[in-house]
Amino acid sequence: MSPSWSPLYSLWNLVSPNIYQHQHNISSSTWIQPPTIPTHVTILGDLFSSQWIDNTEFDVRLKRYQSIFTDPLSTMTSSFPYVQIAEQDTPELINITGNHDIGYGYDISQTRIERWEQAFGKSNFVTTTRIPSLGEEEGESQTLHFVVLNTMLIDGPSADENLRGQTWEFLQEASRIKERTPKDKIVLLTHIPLHKEKGVCVDPPDIRVHWDNTIIEQTMLTPNTTSWILDNLQPDFVLNGHDHEGCDTLHVATTDLDDNSDVTWTAYSTASFPQTSKYIHDPIHMTVREITQRSMMAEFGGYSGLFEVRVIKPVVAGGDQAELEFSYEPCAFYRDLPVWVVIVTDLIVVGVWGYVGAVWGLVHAWNAARIRRTTTSFVKEKML
Repeated sequence: MSPSWSPLYSLWNLVSPNIYQHQHNISSSTWIQPPTIPTHVTILGDLFSSQWIDNTEFDVRLKRYQSIFTDPLSTMTSSFPYVQIAEQDTPELINITGNHDIGYGYDISQTRIERWEQAFGKSNFVTTTRIPSLGEEEGESQTLHFVVLNTMLIDGPSADENLRGQTWEFLQEASRIKERTPKDKIVLLTHIPLHKEKGVCVDPPDIRVHWDNTIIEQTMLTPNTTSWILDNLQPDFVLNGHDHEGCDTLHVATTDLDDNSDVTWTAYSTASFPQTSKYIHDPIHMTVREITQRSMMAEFGGYSGLFEVRVIKPVVAGGDQAELEFSYEPCAFYRDLPVWVVIVTDLIVVGVWGYVGAVWGLVHAWNAARIRRTTTSFVKEKML
């Protein structure tokens, strides 16, 4: 029997503080007044645990998700190369698939992908926003592309190589954005983070495989895949999830002193990079910042994040090309300890008052019975 039909399970869903916390996080983020109202709201994967559940339970959890994050079909029509131009007044909701949604390469199937996409939209797509020009001439606006990539189907082999091939076809097509319009900007949205060496983030790089080499578990993408994405897609900023602890990383491309075409990517902690950079002797070709969003779960502080793109005036007077500056700010909500203190305190208060009420009721009933017995005895004596 599906667990959602259990009375205790249903009661827990009704009073669960996690659900109300998520609702408050999203509502407080999207109700900000213009001009700071967000243009996009992105859920960075693991929307809810669904890779091993049947359709009945999936529908139950989907309704609960819809009560928190409205309009899960907002990305249904967004598919590359027919990109969606974001001009709506309300924030666009972007859902990204994670391992708890469709599984890793070992678990993935066409059925799971189709069920997820029917509920949440495309798993690979590009949505585009126009950046207004600060110049006098019209038609010089810049374009910001949000490339949403299903990283469950990047490294392989997977249980369905046809699906993985489709994902790579999408990625190769998306990598032509910078070839056609080099001045455009790309923000890459994924679930699994890019590769870093051990010690840069809390999670070390780790991949577990089945006997047939399909992936069972993966903390980061492989070094080769990471380099390919950074070299070919050329994202200007990367946002992802997966690692519950979160991480702020700077991917640095250095070129060999003897061969400028030989580019090597190395990941550093963004906070420590100003000191670390002193020990980098090769010329720095470019840098790409990657934010792994800390989990929204209460035990990790209920984190969300604010990603902002600022339009900077051209340095050269009369310039017609706006410069874009990317910034990110983590937003903690609360720890779950105060919530549980309130819940337990309320339960204790209710229990104490219930006990007092029960005792008072018993005493009252006992006194009433004693009075009745006394009255009956007195009446009998009068009759005698």
